[in-house]
Amino acid sequence: MFASENSFLRGSQVSDSGLRLGRVVKILRILVQQFDILETMDAQAFHDFRDFLAPASGFQSKQFRLLENTLGLRKEQRIQHSGCPYFQHLREEDQEDVVMREEKPTLLSHVGTWLESVLERACGDEGFDFAEYMRKAIRQAAEHDRRAMDKFRARRGPEEERKQRAELEKKLEAHLRLFSPEEHARLLASGIRQLSFKATMSCVMVHSFRAEPAMAPIHTLLSHLVEMDELLAQWRHRHSLIVLRMLGSKSGTGGSSGHAYLTQVMARSRIFIDLCHAMHYLLPHHALPALPPSVHRRVSSLP
Repeated sequence: MFASENSFLRGSQVSDSGLRLGRVVKILRILVQQFDILETMDAQAFHDFRDFLAPASGFQSKQFRLLENTLGLRKEQRIQHSGCPYFQHLREEDQEDVVMREEKPTLLSHVGTWLESVLERACGDEGFDFAEYMRKAIRQAAEHDRRAMDKFRARRGPEEERKQRAELEKKLEAHLRLFSPEEHARLLASGIRQLSFKATMSCVMVHSFRAEPAMAPIHTLLSHLVEMDELLAQWRHRHSLIVLRMLGSKSGTGGSSGHAYLTQVMARSRIFIDLCHAMHYLLPHHALPALPPSVHRRVSSLP
């Protein structure tokens, strides 16, 4: 998808990358479905199958560790097993390749930089502030809700009205806070977010105007990244479930705590979760004001 850290997808490259990611999604769906075959075994047959594979363990998979590191799984997301870094469970000749891959740009970092460029090209040189555009739209939507409350005031008692107005103001404050660069910087510093504020705003713009010709293929590409991440999570989930079903609390072949370890890993291994968090920022389409004509032209056909 990205030849180098500073190369950006444009035009047909976006559609081509979306098609290829769609193929990856299909492959991962088939991979997850293989658990349906494994689940046809009873527990005793599964034990026989497991003994046949011993002492092999998922900890020894160089290819899977390279995949995780290439996509963007961070060191701090990993759970240490037996007090050792994850790469020490690999063969000695494989450890260097896996550790070196940690130091290189990841697909997540490339996507973040590319999204920043999408926002810059859409906003142009006149300094259109998309975050301020969204803050204005949020305030207008809240004002619409206030007027609706005034209109139907007679149907509620004073206490119920007070609660609803307080809840509205609370939601307004929380929604506006999402569009604060300072708040986003705090989330980045605490590790809650990985994508920059600009990349996040770009993602919100893409989803808000996904029907525009230039935004549609970008929206498809981002959706496939989320699907890919979800399918990897499903694979981990199915792995965890079959271990519990067939082995109970028995230790894994690599010496881990088995199901308990897999459950912990599953909860901490999402890579493109920021693309999902961006959905929290969205407004209904009818609540979005018209874009300035020059910005709308660029959103319809990115340079």
